[in-house]
Amino acid sequence: MRSIITSAAAAALLAAPAVAEKTLDGVADATYQLDPNHAFLTWTVVHNGLSEYTATFTDFNATLDFNPEEPTASSIEVTIDPMGLETNYPADYKEGHPDSQFDSWNEALSKDNRFLNGDQFSPITFVSTGSEKTGEYTGTVTGDLTFRGVTKPVTMDVTYNGTANLPWYGERDLVGFNATTTINRSDFGMDALQGMISDEVVIEFSGEFLQNE
Repeated sequence: MRSIITSAAAAALLAAPAVAEKTLDGVADATYQLDPNHAFLTWTVVHNGLSEYTATFTDFNATLDFNPEEPTASSIEVTIDPMGLETNYPADYKEGHPDSQFDSWNEALSKDNRFLNGDQFSPITFVSTGSEKTGEYTGTVTGDLTFRGVTKPVTMDVTYNGTANLPWYGERDLVGFNATTTINRSDFGMDALQGMISDEVVIEFSGEFLQNE
């Protein structure tokens, strides 16, 4: 019985997924697609000068052309559906806003022309235009952010988290990144409730990209 258990444990270890490595060596120079099941995109504002209010985009995608030997030659395109928004608003929105044309706070933020105005301007896009290395696994990516019909350059601080090769993906590489930037919402025509809501918006991303077949 002991030998059976030992053999089963050894087989389980051999079948275990490869642990991610913090290296660029051997990573494929290829096009990668965002894995939406393991990607997170949030924005945070300061509310009433008292708390940080964070909401999550739930519908977004990205295509990464990644050159691990020369990361500054890489590029990325991102699309975000402003209708895909989660604010974790537990109250009865209609009870507190009986005159609103919207059924939920998520819908109000997504569609109201004071906020994301997604009915008129969709999708939100980011298209990279250049990048620089700031460390072995860190850098900046600059690109054009188009939001509410306004396009402006934005620079993100990016960290490469490593690569993994999972057995169910065959020989394809899986790579991970974190990114963050801060924008002024008024630059994109969103100046409602200034004072109550900060002009600065912190945007944070963490996600995995799978090499295309």
